[in-house]
Amino acid sequence: MNLHSAVRRSWAHGLHLGACVGVVSAALATALGAQARPSAGPRLVPVPEGQRTAEQKTLVEQYASLGMPNLAGTYLHYPQLSLLIPHVLYVTGQSGLSPRHRALLGLRTAWLTRSAYLWGHRVPPSRTTGLTDDEIARIARGPDAAGWDPFDAAVLHAADELHIDSFVSDATWQTLSTRYDVNQLIDTVDTVGTLTMHAGTMNSLSIEVEGDVKDRLPSVPFGVAAKRTNIRLEGRGARIPPQEAAGGRGGAGGNVFRTFNRNPAADRTRGAMNAQVNSTNSLQPRQRELLLMRIGVLCRSEYEYAAHHRAGRRAGLTDGDVARILAGPGSSGGDPLDTALLRAADELFENDVVSSDTWAALAKDLDTRQLFDVMITVGGYRWNSMLINSAGVQLDANMADFRFPPSLR
Repeated sequence: MNLHSAVRRSWAHGLHLGACVGVVSAALATALGAQARPSAGPRLVPVPEGQRTAEQKTLVEQYASLGMPNLAGTYLHYPQLSLLIPHVLYVTGQSGLSPRHRALLGLRTAWLTRSAYLWGHRVPPSRTTGLTDDEIARIARGPDAAGWDPFDAAVLHAADELHIDSFVSDATWQTLSTRYDVNQLIDTVDTVGTLTMHAGTMNSLSIEVEGDVKDRLPSVPFGVAAKRTNIRLEGRGARIPPQEAAGGRGGAGGNVFRTFNRNPAADRTRGAMNAQVNSTNSLQPRQRELLLMRIGVLCRSEYEYAAHHRAGRRAGLTDGDVARILAGPGSSGGDPLDTALLRAADELFENDVVSSDTWAALAKDLDTRQLFDVMITVGGYRWNSMLINSAGVQLDANMADFRFPPSLR
């Protein structure tokens, strides 16, 4: 058994027992991060220019603002994914964070996800923010490297904590709160979440770095300055309280909506991802809810798990399905496609890439759009879980019957 398989089996066993899901040390994170990305060329070739439809040619003009032609050509296979562009533009150039802090978060996320494509495309605009080449190399060495001022270090720590624990620690949150307002705190998590989702998709599709992109991931040993804690705020109160209507009454909708409505600019563009996952998803509803429940378990996001446990039951998930979602892909039972879907969720969470074996298993039954939706569903709700956990969104009253089992709380 190789190291990755051993780690995955022990992790799944820990989830099943409800133990702390393996504190991920820097050494363990190094082992996970060092796993090879697919190297036999792209899994999905960009749509050639001469074969693009009128709709696809129009979309290329929209993608041009990202400056990522191979990504654009690949995403053209699923035209409605162009609706995700505005939020990428928001977190990379329009959010309430300073350009420097956007750059720190973007490059650290590219490093943590081992995304050569994202790194290569984020370095040039990062230089325009004033980041020096020495600082860019230091981003790869992490927040504890000598030379960062305390606030820059806290920004980088937030990226590491979100990557490993899907949660910004109390200490980091308190430091960020000395300068950031609520919108900026949301923007911090949003930046890491959205770029993590796209990095997992880029890695899994093996999107090739264009020849004219010169910046490559630094030759620095991989490491993460965070550990898995599973500390959460459920029952402890919200860091960002949900909005209330006039007179102190609760506003319309669940706590999650009323929390992130506080940042309308981000919430408005983020909505395209939520719509893609919940409304226009090409997967069967049962498959979608299976993925959403599993990423909720992996992120220890009880709110996400409870919301989609309820939806999953409506979509046909059985007691046996829920048990396998909790135990993970190494558990017995379930059909091969269900197992492959669970493996894909675990691999994207653990290593930001769907392995070759899992990809082949999925491709036996899923078409191109459904394969995209596996990655967007898992990555998008990993991102949502980061937001929910870090803001301390409390469970809604109607979630009592759909919570984690006691061993996972």
